Amino acid sequence: MSKGISPQLEEKIKQYQSIQQKMAAFQQQIQALKMEQIEVEKALKEIDEMPDDEICYRSIGRLMVKSTIKESKEKLSDQKELADTRIKLSEKSSEKLKKQFEELEGTIKAALGTGQQ
Repeated sequence: MSKGISPQLEEKIKQYQSIQQKMAAFQQQIQALKMEQIEVEKALKEIDEMPDDEICYRSIGRLMVKSTIKESKEKLSDQKELADTRIKLSEKSSEKLKKQFEELEGTIKAALGTGQQ
């Protein structure tokens, strides 16, 4: 960094940058999970009115597997629940990081403000 910055302040700045990167990664993860959630909801909506014993195909990786509507609804509901849970956990983690980020930001600004006077 600079000659006028203490090693402790340098470390805080590094932590600040690291948290900033982690927050960006969480936001990308949350966005991807929300997209998955929307796709699952659309699929559930499409098959909602169909009879449970009707045959359909669902994707498992690169394979299409023969299934019933009932089985597909169950799998999609489980996927939706998992996505909901992962979104909530990611948002909580993101909020914790945001608090740490804001605290570090205040500490760095205070240290730089007193160092420049």
